[in-house]
Amino acid sequence: MQTPNFLALGHLTFDVNIVDNGSPSSHIPGGAVAYSSLTAQKHGLNAAVLTSANGDYPVDKILAGIDVNLVESEHTATFANYYDSGDRTQVLLASGSRISQAAVPADWTQPDILYVGPLLHELPTDCVNWFEPAKLSCLAPSGWLRRWGPDGAITHSDTLPPFRGKKWDVIVVSEAEIEKLPEQQLFDLGDIVCVTRGENGSRIWQAGEWIDIPGVPAQPVDFTGAGDIWSTTFVIALSEGKSLEESGTYASTAAAISIESIGLSGCPSPEAIAARLP
Repeated sequence: MQTPNFLALGHLTFDVNIVDNGSPSSHIPGGAVAYSSLTAQKHGLNAAVLTSANGDYPVDKILAGIDVNLVESEHTATFANYYDSGDRTQVLLASGSRISQAAVPADWTQPDILYVGPLLHELPTDCVNWFEPAKLSCLAPSGWLRRWGPDGAITHSDTLPPFRGKKWDVIVVSEAEIEKLPEQQLFDLGDIVCVTRGENGSRIWQAGEWIDIPGVPAQPVDFTGAGDIWSTTFVIALSEGKSLEESGTYASTAAAISIESIGLSGCPSPEAIAARLP
């Protein structure tokens, strides 16, 4: 295993999607780390994944050419995603195992881009301390906001768990996830805070100022993974020297492309994004 340019941490998943009260899909391979690492790979980066899943997840097929260090789990994390005009309600069907610092290969501690996408509290909030300072660190803290009961229905907390790690360069959350969350918690956590808003675009905060990024028109068939692709392409664009506005537009375009395909087939290439840029 060589030192990755792009390292993603979090659960691999299966997604069962129900769109506008239609029939449930089959178990579609997914997970924030799958969407992010495949998108990074298409951008020419040497991508790697530290994750947890059961042997039923087709890692070699889905993540071909990507270094994967897998923490074995009794189950692969599985979600039922109910979409109604783009709004999502989630139910947890199964959870994977926790991921500890001991699972980090010795030569993976200095990635250029560190992408952390917890889905179910599988990573501790100080996991950024496991690594040397990356050129860019990006946190999509969805899983640290999720709560669920015996029925598996997922809600979002009104507070983030305590953090003991270094400050993140980029935080990416969806508008729905932070409906009850004080904005100041995000400002304290990251230098750049991005709030995705679906077809309404996104908002990006830095040093006390917000900028608005318009949405890019699309013909959606599967919304799953759009936020992961948005955050990945945003941080890649930022690492290439693009401005916040340019990076936000690039990410919005990538997310629009992604929702027009099912599952991981929607991970866009830079050529596809460039051809669609507004």
